[in-house]
Amino acid sequence: MDFIPLDERAIKDEDVFSALDLTLPGLNPVKEALDSQDLPAAKNHLIRYLEKRKAPFFLFDYRSLPLTPIDTDTCPYSFQSSLGLGGSLKEFCLHAAKKLMNEHIYVLPGGDRQVSLGKSWDNMIHFNIYRDTGKIHRSYLDMMVRGQFFESLCVLYHETEDAGVLDFFEEMLQVFFKTYPLVITCTEPSTDRFQYTEDRDVMSVGWLTLVYISLFYTRIPYEISTELSFEIIKRIWFLGIQFRRFDTDGYRPYNHHMWERGMIPFLLGILFPEFPDVAAMKDHGASIIRRHIKEDFNEDGGYSEHSIAYWSGAAVGEMLYRVICLARLNGEPLLDEEAGRRINETFHVLSMLCPPGARYPSLGDNQGPLVEPILHIGLRTMEHPECKKILSIRHGVCEDQGANIALDFCSHKAGFVCSKSGYGPDSSCMMMSAKVNCGYSGHNHMDMLSLFLSMRGKEIIGEPYSGLLYHKVRMNSALRGYMYNMSSHNTVLAYGRPIAPDEVYANKWGVYRPASPVTASHCREAGFYASAYHDGYTFCRHTREVLFHRERGLIVSDHIMRGSRLDAAHIQRFHLMPGTFVTAIGKSFVLAEKEGVRLLFVWSGADHTVSVRQAELLVPEMVPHKEDLPPILDVSFQASEEDRHRNVTVTLNLLILDITDLAGGFYKDQIKDMQARLNAICKDLKAPQALKDFPSIS
Repeated sequence: MDFIPLDERAIKDEDVFSALDLTLPGLNPVKEALDSQDLPAAKNHLIRYLEKRKAPFFLFDYRSLPLTPIDTDTCPYSFQSSLGLGGSLKEFCLHAAKKLMNEHIYVLPGGDRQVSLGKSWDNMIHFNIYRDTGKIHRSYLDMMVRGQFFESLCVLYHETEDAGVLDFFEEMLQVFFKTYPLVITCTEPSTDRFQYTEDRDVMSVGWLTLVYISLFYTRIPYEISTELSFEIIKRIWFLGIQFRRFDTDGYRPYNHHMWERGMIPFLLGILFPEFPDVAAMKDHGASIIRRHIKEDFNEDGGYSEHSIAYWSGAAVGEMLYRVICLARLNGEPLLDEEAGRRINETFHVLSMLCPPGARYPSLGDNQGPLVEPILHIGLRTMEHPECKKILSIRHGVCEDQGANIALDFCSHKAGFVCSKSGYGPDSSCMMMSAKVNCGYSGHNHMDMLSLFLSMRGKEIIGEPYSGLLYHKVRMNSALRGYMYNMSSHNTVLAYGRPIAPDEVYANKWGVYRPASPVTASHCREAGFYASAYHDGYTFCRHTREVLFHRERGLIVSDHIMRGSRLDAAHIQRFHLMPGTFVTAIGKSFVLAEKEGVRLLFVWSGADHTVSVRQAELLVPEMVPHKEDLPPILDVSFQASEEDRHRNVTVTLNLLILDITDLAGGFYKDQIKDMQARLNAICKDLKAPQALKDFPSIS
């Protein structure tokens, strides 16, 4: 385009009307009012046109009267407020809207952070990327300028029919316009930010544009003043036309590029065809989306961002769901055969990884997203049969409890090894991080062979602070390095140390994660076996074997090849989830209990010492009190004295045995005998006999 305006405050009403295709039949009244130089009437006719237009379709439509409550919970990903969702979206929206309206307190998505904006709006959130980086977290401003609180106010109005909400909406809209005008200072096609002094990245501008559009599928813009409603339209045009800057931008393999350069242009082209210059972005946007799907989603259904939250929650839930659904609703071509196949495969993997609890495991950046909204969008976008079947199992309306759905999944292209006893709420499930061709990712972690375990529906081993750290940790802080590095995961620290120090991950984005290929796997009726390794240390190899018994528990056998180079011991580390309590029984035995589930941990193999510790470095910046920290099991192991002068493989075996149904106690000689049985099984853990010989206490 020849002219793209730079300052939101400088756009004129005439700019918007001149950008419209006034030859469209529905816009005749607008054209006639303009010809008569009746600007107020032209604005009113445009707003009434948007109120009555039959197409395009949106993800929801609450324009009609009488007012009806907005259904936020059937498919929460239709609303940006679902970011960080931990329960009912309706409850969150009502709570957030009331806090903002009654107390001027802004509740960030997810509900665990809030900011008082001041009685007279004198404490609005700001972030200068030059001045504030490393001092405060940018996400407070980033979330604010996405405008999701406007959604919450719409939900409150539709729920209560309170005219006071309309008055407050007008006040908040004017405060927002005044406080956060977008002034473009970076005009290059490759830019990732439009402003630096008030940090406004392209992604958040896209989200704000979509929120503004979504308002016109509720009653609010048709019941507030015509002038303010038209001000929203002005900003939809101003923000939307900025994306024409990217017509000639080069391709970059990041999910935010898919959103900024593909999805927002495509959605704008669908949702506002009345602006020809906006509609012109649609086809190019669709091509960018298809390219990202084919290059970022591999043939096994995995995603380039090895993070469940950013793969399923961000790329699939927040982004692809919108464009696939809106393309289908509006009859717009988007997915070709190959792109459609890869998206179907990704829902297959997400189905296979489905845990018994409410959330996926917290692998990679952020906490694991809620399972059922992901399954619902698989059903809504692709009519995915496994998503449908698992939802019915989880809701108790499927009698066969998972017949014809595999219980095991193993693909190092996708990045996961997973086995379970079933798909019901009381099932057991093991998952391990194992991925090849990791490439560069801002959301990867150094989590090679990290393990997650739920038993009888209770999450026992996981990463309890991934979400908290991701949202609250400061750039270039020690805790940020810890978050991305190996020490915060459930893997082995060779010689007691990560591959690189925490400080190298503390600043900027991006982790080049070493590959962890799977070398063997097999599934049987009683359980599942897999073996994977990584050479990240370059001077030794960590191989992890796992044997999951669907009824009895799990065996983990860790091998450190050339594990006697140094005198230092290796550390096998497991972070237990909140609510899990441990009791040390002896040198090699620990009892773990959570909500009635009882597990016996038994170690054998190399010389070892079991200790129970806590991540005290999180106190008080992340966690107020030490007593709030869940336990960590650290097992130090190393070669025997006589082997330390030779290059040997050092092996530590762990049995996690479900003893929930054991009546009464057990004798120490019983579990001591298990060490010998465990050593015998681990000599050939992949053999079919290993599952038959899996230990038990009767």
